[in-house]
Amino acid sequence: MNSTWLPRESAGSSALVYRSQFTSPAPDLREQATEQFASWLRSKGLPATAGSLLDGPPLEATGRDGVRCVAHGAAASYPDRASGRHLLAAAFQLEERQPNGDRWVTSLTTATVVRQDALFPVQAEFRQPMLFDHSRETDLWPERQWAWLDLEHHPGADRHPLRPGSPRIIRDLLARVEGTDASLPLTSELLRITEGHIEELVGWIFEAERRVPVIVFSPDPQNAGEQERFANRLARDVAGVAVVARLADVAAAAAFTRRIGTALHVYGGGMRTYLPGAQPQELFPKRHRVLSAATRRALGGRSANVVRDQVLVLSTRRPPPASYPLVQRALARRSVRRTLGHQRRPLPSRPSTISGTEPLALPLPETVEPATSVPLDWAGHQANQVVRASLVLGGLDPGGIPVSAPESTAAQVAAERQALQELLLDAVRREAPPPPDSENSDLAVRLAEAEEENAVLYTEIEILEARLSAGQDALTALEQLRYDHEFAQLELTDAERSADHLRARVRWLESELAAKGAHLIGVALPPEQLPEAPDSITGVLELAADRFSRLVLGDTAEAAARLDVYPQAERWAIKIWQALEALDTYAAARFKGDWSNSFLAWCQEPLPGHAAVPATWVALKESETTDTNPKLRKARTFAVPAELAASRQLYMPAHVKITQGGVPSPRLHFHDDSGGTTGRVYVGYVGDHLPTASFS
Repeated sequence: MNSTWLPRESAGSSALVYRSQFTSPAPDLREQATEQFASWLRSKGLPATAGSLLDGPPLEATGRDGVRCVAHGAAASYPDRASGRHLLAAAFQLEERQPNGDRWVTSLTTATVVRQDALFPVQAEFRQPMLFDHSRETDLWPERQWAWLDLEHHPGADRHPLRPGSPRIIRDLLARVEGTDASLPLTSELLRITEGHIEELVGWIFEAERRVPVIVFSPDPQNAGEQERFANRLARDVAGVAVVARLADVAAAAAFTRRIGTALHVYGGGMRTYLPGAQPQELFPKRHRVLSAATRRALGGRSANVVRDQVLVLSTRRPPPASYPLVQRALARRSVRRTLGHQRRPLPSRPSTISGTEPLALPLPETVEPATSVPLDWAGHQANQVVRASLVLGGLDPGGIPVSAPESTAAQVAAERQALQELLLDAVRREAPPPPDSENSDLAVRLAEAEEENAVLYTEIEILEARLSAGQDALTALEQLRYDHEFAQLELTDAERSADHLRARVRWLESELAAKGAHLIGVALPPEQLPEAPDSITGVLELAADRFSRLVLGDTAEAAARLDVYPQAERWAIKIWQALEALDTYAAARFKGDWSNSFLAWCQEPLPGHAAVPATWVALKESETTDTNPKLRKARTFAVPAELAASRQLYMPAHVKITQGGVPSPRLHFHDDSGGTTGRVYVGYVGDHLPTASFS
């Protein structure tokens, strides 16, 4: 069936790169969304107006840069006769096809619920069956009006989706209407938090209904200007999906620490992301990730992009609003009626007191004074508002008809009035009962109604198929999460067993020492003997450079820092520290002549009392495909000193697998020269899994 445009749910997570949902108390949310979307389309060369966007054909244009733009829009209402509620929905979409094959799709949907009395106070006898009664038993009606914007990127061949940050349309809309997540105000501006605003900030962080992250910066006196630029850029990039705040000074930071507690505070010029669900007595404070000032400096100019990408990934995991099925149903019926309206032949004429040319007398509201004291165009404008409200009460959506203003001319008001009359007349003709002797007319009406209902059913089937596809994608993602969880449980079991074995060995050694007169039971080990692994990967590399004399660390700080934004970063940091300690201990033993075999053999059976990692972590070579593929080989080639290689570049296939699966999957690549001229191990890379023939 050929049909007018109908919005669908966004594609799977592979294409969805940004999702913003917010509520708004603005009474004109739908109108503002329409105006802002139309304005945004005009900036891209499309001749859009609010009226053409809601009730016109698709808008198409090709820019000078070769980008092909196609825009759609639709509006509809969904009445519930029993409660007097009306769902007013609108949906807009812009598809941009680029010359390189990339496709960007921006979709904006709004939903507003109003009650009959709020639209137009009427007497009880006016509560009659509506022209189109679509009410069904449902608990999906939204409590507050909402807006929802998705951005999808469908890349061309051999490319991956990009996350460019918040679209301009969402920043423009939030600048015109008040958008909130629970009570948290959404804005593209950086919030400056003084000591007097700490209570409000902490209230946002602990609000149970909050669904977006709150990112808080502590003061950085050493690099205040750089931090503020970073925070401002981040606030703009995550507008609509997170809120960014910066503690104004040391006094504000101290007040924040006192109020939120040391387990959840942020300090030292760092940044902390407070995820939804934060509680004063947080069971797992470290899930609210801290990004240190050192990590931010290591990332350099890419720091804002790395943090932004993590926040945007979180945004794409949010499900659609619970009331979205109602919006789909309303827009589907609107789409079908518009389609059939263009395809259907005129119905047989019926006797009626209303003709197609006879003007319809629509009374002005009683509050309007005679024309001698009130300008005619203003009175007509007020009457048109009453007519609009009446049409909405009847299940009709006049959203596609341009709205006049109090200052509109008489001609503009008359044009609006004529369009509203035609909309009402068309509805009355289709709904009026046929005369008893008009069998053909009655049959035509019934066929038309059946055709419309069948079309609606087919459309709803398409909607259900799309939702089923999305559900299947979610099940696939759930299976991956289940696999990751099961693997993590196995790792945890191995770690617990290893820890239990080590505790038993410590107890035995302590008892043996006690038997020989050396009583060390309960005596803490001096800190310098066993420094605790830092809680960030950047911190691990900094400490390792000072502590491990047989290791040479390459320029890998930026790749390592990109891992620090993930919730698992501290666990990875501990394992990377263990790997570096094992490599240094191995290199020292081999340099002294105490060991002559490989690092893998060392991990299989290390010297007594020396550090090692499980042998399953270690791989001394790559696959033949990786070794022979120039692109993959280059990705594993890192800088080394001239004393090791004249070209100052060396291929490093040997690596330690910090995790065995999942995404990201950190790796540590190294070159072993502990038995060579330098007597050292060179660590060329610490970061996410490098590309392979089957993993990019």
